[in-house]
Amino acid sequence: MRLSEIGEFGLIDNLKDLCKIKKRDLIAGIGDDAAVVKSRSKTFLLASDMLLEGVHFNLSFTTFYQLGYKTLAVNVSDIFAMGGKPKYFLLNLGVPQTCALQDIKEIYRGLNAIAKKFGIAIVGGDTCASKKGLILSGTLIGETGYAIMRQGALPGDGIFVTGALGDSAMGFELLKKTRTKKSEIGTSHITLIKRHLMPEPAPLKSTSGVTSMIDISDGLLIDLSHICDQSNVGAVIYKEMVPLSKELIDVAKKLRKDPLEYALKGGEDYLLLFTSPDKIRKDAVKIGDIVSKGRYLADSKGRRERFKAEGYEHFKNKQTACRFLKDYGFQR
Repeated sequence: MRLSEIGEFGLIDNLKDLCKIKKRDLIAGIGDDAAVVKSRSKTFLLASDMLLEGVHFNLSFTTFYQLGYKTLAVNVSDIFAMGGKPKYFLLNLGVPQTCALQDIKEIYRGLNAIAKKFGIAIVGGDTCASKKGLILSGTLIGETGYAIMRQGALPGDGIFVTGALGDSAMGFELLKKTRTKKSEIGTSHITLIKRHLMPEPAPLKSTSGVTSMIDISDGLLIDLSHICDQSNVGAVIYKEMVPLSKELIDVAKKLRKDPLEYALKGGEDYLLLFTSPDKIRKDAVKIGDIVSKGRYLADSKGRRERFKAEGYEHFKNKQTACRFLKDYGFQR
């Protein structure tokens, strides 16, 4: 069976069985945003993410600084999704010989910018030569008093998100467009592109009452499906309650696109999606409810349609981007 048939998540499910090791201090292994390991006095979170040139990024549309920033940002998002505080980061680099020393320094300047913001220490890693593009693989270690998993959602819980969805996906869409005239590029375009290139993860102000949580990296529908699968529940999303930014609405209108599609299926927002019995929360927007079974999108008239776990999945999706940074005013 080819990986294109089972996708990234099918591969992970197959590998889980090969990695089942019982250890008293291992609370959670493969299958969540981070592994959870408990010592006598602390609970540690271990998250890892990889960015590959030609798969996750193209150097025609991202600076090395932005690349360093995003490499740590996506790992920080995983730690926040477990209710933790990021502490120590290790970066492994596969570097083509054509890279300049200044390029690598720019990666680390980007890393340092977000590390300083969240009090993270960059403590090591590894470097080696790469024959096929730039490779960045980061591992972030965090701490938590209580780890929040993807499992734990209960019927009756509300479904919440911590911000507007779909901006990153539209930013990526704009980077792919090669026929956009410079005169058509406005501030909304720039804002959306920045949200793709430099996501801004943020922790919940309070995890009290949170029953399950995940970060939105692959898209709302597919990430919510992970919670449903691991919690053995269903969900209803109310379309009119999904938060959309004015920038997304503005650009989608000009492109004659449905902004909700980007919010539901786009991915790489790196916001938090969680469930809670609370009816209202000051730190998030309610977009739906957990139910006992079924997965539905509901409109303002109460009509429901089933949704599938659609979003970005490695080995199944093919995406490229070729818009040049200089066309959007970015400089290396």
